[in-house]
Parts: sequence; C-alpha cells; structure tokens
Amino acid sequence: MTKPLFCIWNNQSVELKKNNRQLAIQNLDLITDKVIPIFDEATQTVTNCLGIPVCCLGILIKEEYQIKSASGLSNLGLMNELAKTKKIPGENSFAINIIDSGNYLIIENTLIDPFFSKSILSQHYGVVSYLGVPLFISNGLCIGCLEVIDTKLRQFSIAEINFLMITARWCMAEYERNELIRKNTVNTVQKNNQNIIKNHQDNISHNQRINPQKNSLLDSEEYIRQLSFQLLNKLAQKLSIPLTSVIGMSSVLKQEIYGKLNPKQLEYLQIIHNSGQEMITLVDEITKLFHLKTEVHLKFTPVDLEDLGKQVLKSLETVASSKEHTLRLSIEPGEKVWNLDREKVKKTLYYLLITIIEGSRAGGEIQVHISGRSLNGAARSQMLKINCWVSHPWLGDGISFEKINSYQEALKLNKEVTNVVKALETSSLDIAEQNNYDYDLISLLFSAYLANLQKGNISLLGSAESVYRFVVSIPIFGVRN
Repeated sequence: MTKPLFCIWNNQSVELKKNNRQLAIQNLDLITDKVIPIFDEATQTVTNCLGIPVCCLGILIKEEYQIKSASGLSNLGLMNELAKTKKIPGENSFAINIIDSGNYLIIENTLIDPFFSKSILSQHYGVVSYLGVPLFISNGLCIGCLEVIDTKLRQFSIAEINFLMITARWCMAEYERNELIRKNTVNTVQKNNQNIIKNHQDNISHNQRINPQKNSLLDSEEYIRQLSFQLLNKLAQKLSIPLTSVIGMSSVLKQEIYGKLNPKQLEYLQIIHNSGQEMITLVDEITKLFHLKTEVHLKFTPVDLEDLGKQVLKSLETVASSKEHTLRLSIEPGEKVWNLDREKVKKTLYYLLITIIEGSRAGGEIQVHISGRSLNGAARSQMLKINCWVSHPWLGDGISFEKINSYQEALKLNKEVTNVVKALETSSLDIAEQNNYDYDLISLLFSAYLANLQKGNISLLGSAESVYRFVVSIPIFGVRN
C-alpha cells in the first residue's frame, strides 16, 4: 500500500456520522436500484481513458456497499457473484476504508500487503492492484467511492489519481444538480396543485352561497378543468424522468463506449439525442408556465441585457436547429444593465422567437438586436428595444409574408389584456377556432400579453417594400443598481 490511510478528525461520533450519511443518501434518492446515466458515463470514461479493466462506482448504504455503476466486472470472473448482485458487505470492500477516512487509497500489490491480502476481493476475485477515491457530496460528506481494479500488478501515476478524483467530483456534482432541478420541479407542481385545489374549493363555496342550483353545472365543468390541469402537471413531471435517461444513454452510446458504430448508427443516435434534448426543453417550459401562471406582479432586479439575450438563445438552440435555423445576437454599445422583471423579459423574448422559428421557412438566420433608448432625452426614462427578424439565403430578409396578416391581427387584439382574453374565449380571430390556433400564433399572443404586463408592447414594423420585423418595447422603471 503506497498511500497510508488516516481518519479525518471531527467531533462527530461514529454512529452520528453513519446516520448523517444515510440521511444524505436517502435525500439524494440513491437507495433505489435505478439506472443513473451520469454514473455510467463516469465509469465507462475512466476505463477508456486509463485503459484499466474494471471501474466501479459504489455507495455505502447502511452496512452494505452497493455498486451503482460498473464497467468490466466480468474481468473478475465470468458470472461472478459481485457482477450478478452488484453488492458486497461493507467490511469486505476496500471502499469502506476510503469512506471512513475521506482519503484515496492505492494498493499496488494486494498479494504482499499484510492487511489486504486476506480480503475476499484479493483471494476470491483475484484483485491485485487497486485505486479508489472518495465520493463527496456538496455538504462535505463522503457517501461512496469511485474505484479502479486490475488483476495484475500496476503502478498508478499522480495524473491517474487526479483524473479519478476529478471524475468523482464531476459526476456527483452533476447528479446533485439534476436532483435539485427534479425536486424543484416536483415542489413547483405540488405547490400549484395545492393552489388549484384551494381556489377550486373557494369557488365552489362562493358559488353555492350565491345560487347552488344554477352554478352546479359550472362547478362540475370547473372541477374537471382543474383536474385536467393537475393531470397535465403530473404528466410533465413523469415525462422528464425517461427523457433524462434517453439523453444520458444516447450520449454514452454516441461516445462508442460499448463498441464502434457505423455512420448510419451514429446519425440515428444523434437524432435520438437531439430529439430528447428538444423534448426536455419543452417539458421544462411547460413546468415554468405552471409557475408563471400566478406571477402577474412585476419584480424588478438589475438585468444584464447581453447575458439575458445569450441565455434565451442558448435555450432555443435545439429547437432552432430542428427547423434548420441559426440564431444570432447583437447588442447596441453602451449601458447594458437595467432594472427589469428578468423572468418576464426572458419569456417575452423566448416566445417571440418561438413565433419566428415556427412561422418561418427552414434554413434562415434569426437575428436579435437589443438596445436601450432614452425617452425624450430623459436620463432616467428609458425604453428597452428588442428587434427580431429572420434572414433567408434565397427568400430574403424579414418575417414571412404569408404570416404578416395573421400576426398583425393578433397584435391589434392584444393592445389591451382584456382583448386577448376575449379573443381566446370567443374565438373572435378570423384565422381559426381557438383550439386550432397555430403554435406560432399562440406563442405570439402569449409574448404580447407578457409585454403588456410590463407596460410595453410588441409591434410588427415594415412594409411590402421593406423588411418586416418584430419590435419589443418595454419601459425601464427606475435606474439600475
């Protein structure tokens, strides 16, 4: 053993340390036997980069060391017990020493080591060389180990140790980040469901006090509508779980970790991966819309316009690519940080770009230009201007002519919020019935509604002789911090 173990001193008792570890593992949902793509990617990457036959990632759950991901376990013997069960008593694993000490462990030759030569891994599975590093979570607890194993003598370099430690930190950080996003989504859904149920109960009580018989049918319709809304929440939540697996596994397969692929297989895998990315983006937007539903009040914070524009374009890359569009951002020189409602500005621009992406012919370049203009020269009175248009290599610049009339009609009706609601409820638009509105038109109505909430508007400027473009105008209230 070339790296002596030592225990990190702290004031916690052994039992308290175990309890804290188990609570952390439970909170991270690592007790269940689920496939975790990021762990698979980590173990496969390690075996490929280090050229070592076996790599495992395990978690210590109570007194049992459970392998959550492994590559090459068959090298320890075909159909061996460890490969079949993916678990081993903690006291029989080398990892228990790493988890207890919080430090890495190198064993270059277990056969001559006075302590490890007597272990089951050495005597039964033929492990000769070993390197393991701790898996730390964000609160500093060590919950498991990332380890590499060889059945022959091997010396591990400092670079290999560092690579394994970096990989361990990366995969745990990614897993924790994904879990945080998932839990936030669940909490948002549950909070909205509770608000829906409470509002529905309040409506029923109010209607029954006014006229029980007259409102009974309306109550039933409202109840079905609210149940449908809750169901949509749940479906969006459940859909994100398999989509994450599709994206993660297709990413692993694309790297040819499990074998070489021919060009057609790689092409199809790329399509699967891109489609998964696009779907998860749409699911995220559905979830965010649930939360946005009740947030009609403005919340002003300092906003970096360039940073905001880049974030919106980044989130739309996959959607635009599926329509063979490219996205380009430009921003006017000068002050770039202003007091705005960040989320509503983002959504206004996001859904306006969705309108252009969905309503334009494939193969265009969608351009976004952001500027801040003074109103009547007043230093404290500013207007945010965002110009959006599309350039096409053979169709020219500007919004598609076949869409101009429908977009102009929608924006006319959107001058007042009440007109939008009335248009959606009575189908007063001549384009189609409410349920048959195109996605781009619904997106435009929603974007215009958000601009209206911010005391601004969206206009469609241009003519048959010049370039048609959307212009978002939003007043900036107050100076930046």
